[in-house]
Amino acid sequence: MMWSKSWFFLCLSLFICNCSYFYENNITDKFEFFEDRNHQIDISTIKQIPEWNQVKENSVNFYYTKNIIWLRAPVSDPSFKPGSILSFEWRVLDHITLYYPNSEHSYAEYKSGDNFPKSTWAVPEALNPSFRIPIPSHSNGKFFYIRLQSSSLISFPILLLNENEFLNKILIESSANWSILCFSGVMLIISIFCAFAFRLHEFFYYSIYVITNTLWCNTQFGNSFHSFWPNAIWWQGKAILFFLSVGIAASFQFTRLFLETKTKTPFVDKILATLAATGLISAFGILTTEEYSFFSKVINLTYIVSIPLILLTGIKVFLMGEKRIIFFLASWGLYFFFGYITIFYHLGITNYSLLAVYGPAFAFQLDLFFLLFNLFQKYQDLILNRNNILERMFALEAGQKNKYTKSKLVKIDYNHFLHKLELWMKEEKPYLDEKLDLEKTALAIGLNIQQTSELINAKLELSFRSYVNSYRIAEAKQILKTNPELSIISVAFATGFGSKSSFNSEFKKTTGLTPIEFRKEMKSFR
Repeated sequence: MMWSKSWFFLCLSLFICNCSYFYENNITDKFEFFEDRNHQIDISTIKQIPEWNQVKENSVNFYYTKNIIWLRAPVSDPSFKPGSILSFEWRVLDHITLYYPNSEHSYAEYKSGDNFPKSTWAVPEALNPSFRIPIPSHSNGKFFYIRLQSSSLISFPILLLNENEFLNKILIESSANWSILCFSGVMLIISIFCAFAFRLHEFFYYSIYVITNTLWCNTQFGNSFHSFWPNAIWWQGKAILFFLSVGIAASFQFTRLFLETKTKTPFVDKILATLAATGLISAFGILTTEEYSFFSKVINLTYIVSIPLILLTGIKVFLMGEKRIIFFLASWGLYFFFGYITIFYHLGITNYSLLAVYGPAFAFQLDLFFLLFNLFQKYQDLILNRNNILERMFALEAGQKNKYTKSKLVKIDYNHFLHKLELWMKEEKPYLDEKLDLEKTALAIGLNIQQTSELINAKLELSFRSYVNSYRIAEAKQILKTNPELSIISVAFATGFGSKSSFNSEFKKTTGLTPIEFRKEMKSFR
């Protein structure tokens, strides 16, 4: 568990660090802004703007505007110390230029953003578009200006950092990105293993989802693409939306197979198939058009519909007896919380917040526990299948002529062990555990598996499964009598059955009635 603690403390330190910077280094409200709707203003005519508006919040909030945004701040403001770094806290910005006066009528230009190769950025080592405040000349103007134009989301804070703060922020964010990559690598290995070792085809789609989500995280927060292709331009906004769209298609296909919606909830299955197709179509559209705002809305609306739909479907399937999906529900519950915060932010309903930006990236890593649980569950299933095969083998032997000609109970006081078995079943009630098998039973009474099988088959004339289920049905009948308000599925789980269907089948086989019929009959006798 050491690695999980390290990951937790790394996430916590990243969150605390960003909280500190967000509140202590946030200088967004020191700027004034102007929206150039006609794209006619340039630096030579900037002084003709009659009226500027003060930024009154701790983030600029222009969302998916097509206007050019101009910001200005006084050169004389002591906050903007020469050498300090202006960091625009959003990775995907197309074109951002700092105009810093070097005389009354001329300005030095510093460029950053996706329209320029990373190696030519004003601060190329920065993860986000950034600028170093120049040393002012004696004859400079009153204001420095920032021109911001982007087809992506423009809703973020502007931070002012000294050199140490800037380097510490890069270090922590880089560590978090490497942590995400490591977790994602483990998740990918487990999902591929589940797909090929256990023939679980849904995990093939899950592995695609892991890959696309990892690429999205690194595109949104990391720098691997810029490290490998420092001269690449304009790709980042497309890449983020493309990976999200492909991830939608893969995750919905995984969900359809994992929850078996085709047989259990056919109507929901058709909706998920339609949404998955929407994701693939959007991915193609993102690569061939420049409609970032439109496809961003499509992706967000898709998630708005799908997150509660999948969560409610998962709950329904769980109540049908599929206890194995409990971690899947926990994972989607987290997405429900973080996802909606992020969606509302992208739709312009809420402003920038650390949870809206970083929440989904770290919630995604918790899927590792979902995968580990499924791997453990599959291991448990293999053990259970092995024991079931052993039980059937012993039962077949018991049905043959000259059964136990070489008895395993020779020189064993079987009455003593029968009494011990009955006492254990009545006092400990191990049959309430769904995973009770012949091996655990043998260990509890002090015999080996074959001896225990012979004891139950030959002396009680029952198979092991029938013997255990007889106790479960007796327990269920008692609960149905004394707790009429308890649901049938709750009674099934409480008495050691793995699903409602297996409980109904065994109950009717034993009593001739379904659990509901039995409960009604008990009520009529009162």
